[in-house]
Amino acid sequence: MDAYRHIIISRTDNIGDVVLTLPLALLLKQKWKNCRITFLARNYVKEVVQACPYIDDFLSMESLTIEQLRALNADAIIHVFPNKLIAGYAKKAGIPYRIGTSHRWYHWFTCNRRIDFTRKNSTLHEAQLNLALLAAFNMPTFLPLDEIKQMPLLKKKSIISDKIKSLLDHQKFNLIIHPLTNGNTKEWPLDYFIALINMLDHTKFNIIVTGTEPEKIRLLPLINQCSEITNTIGQLNLAEFVELISHAEGLLANSTGPLHIAAAFNIHALGLFPPDKGKDPARWQPIGSHSNYLIADNTDIDCMKTITPANVKKVIELWA
Repeated sequence: MDAYRHIIISRTDNIGDVVLTLPLALLLKQKWKNCRITFLARNYVKEVVQACPYIDDFLSMESLTIEQLRALNADAIIHVFPNKLIAGYAKKAGIPYRIGTSHRWYHWFTCNRRIDFTRKNSTLHEAQLNLALLAAFNMPTFLPLDEIKQMPLLKKKSIISDKIKSLLDHQKFNLIIHPLTNGNTKEWPLDYFIALINMLDHTKFNIIVTGTEPEKIRLLPLINQCSEITNTIGQLNLAEFVELISHAEGLLANSTGPLHIAAAFNIHALGLFPPDKGKDPARWQPIGSHSNYLIADNTDIDCMKTITPANVKKVIELWA
């Protein structure tokens, strides 16, 4: 097909994975500027997807039906994250071009454009791996990571809500610290976050600590030992959290979704990573022109302790 009128991108896992899929939407829009892009994902990432200027519509995985897919009259669907149910729905809906990896057995029955690539043991970054699926459109399937980092992936709203405005101090550098990861990777010790917060110059930094309601108990020591913070733990929904990130100047986190959101908004973003293959920055570093990372020295269970608060402070102080 010479031109596509409507393409669905399906990525139904976590926030960071979704953010690292957004370069696909940008490249498809560059190829066919009038092409409509619908993003199919879990409902809880909706606010992130809607901040991407290259996405026209959001489709919720939780309420998805074959009739919905058929009504979209899409030319193609890209199964970035393989999902057996969605692949079956797309075929039954009669979407003409159904694209996915050849390394899922059910794609041999549901996809008619199968790309021979696998993420396992790859040395490429997740954002680069996603581009392999562009082979179905006869488009280039590799970009240097430095080039991807220059892509403007998320756009902040010009109007800021009163709630978020009250959390920011425009006389200081607004630094978000998001300590936990919901157990998705090795985490920097909470004691180190506490030490770092107390080391930073609070006349220069407005430190905003974020976390979810279930994380409150784990974060109590930080709340009790760091008096000069803006505590938002359990107080923000995702839409508000995304808005806060977009209007802050910097964010510090482990390898987790908020890190990727911050990088995509092109604010300063520092990620703390273990060196374990598949969880390291080679695969998951944040992509943004102001993003950076520090990596632990070894793969021991306590390896994150090799990244010291002094190491992190040195990077963050260069931002303000």
